Amino acid sequence: MFFGLFKKKPEPDDDDQNIAVGNTNIRYKPDLIDDLKSDHAHLLNVYTDIKIASDSKDFTKVEEHLITFRNELEDHLLKEKINLYIYLSHLLKSDATNASLISGFRKEMDGISSIVMKFLVKYESIGTDINLHNSFQKEFATIGEVLGQRIKREESQLYSLYVPPS
Repeated sequence: MFFGLFKKKPEPDDDDQNIAVGNTNIRYKPDLIDDLKSDHAHLLNVYTDIKIASDSKDFTKVEEHLITFRNELEDHLLKEKINLYIYLSHLLKSDATNASLISGFRKEMDGISSIVMKFLVKYESIGTDINLHNSFQKEFATIGEVLGQRIKREESQLYSLYVPPS
């Protein structure tokens, strides 16, 4: 009954390289950037699915895809917050320029995610609420433009800072 209390702690994954930053348990993950880029590609695919359904006025499908988009976006944001931002903040805390860049990216993403989540909540019943149909496409296009620009900036500027600790 109590034997579970005495189990050996699991070893970190081989991918973690058993390196932590600062006094955190956030470890460098060699596959993190590839995983985050894969998330971006998948989110863009779901976005396309939403657009196709919206263009064909299939708002039941739009609603289904919005649920998928929300779940995957929340997972991605959490992964980024814990594994990327906290790690980079500790890794580069003595580099004022990059620390400021990371802080700016983080604050900007907090603002963007808040707006996107409000959008997703607003349209969560688009499949059954015809009053939402007329305003959806314009707001959806704006959300897509902002997220698309953000993804490009993350992948070109922020992700290159993610390196193992020296």
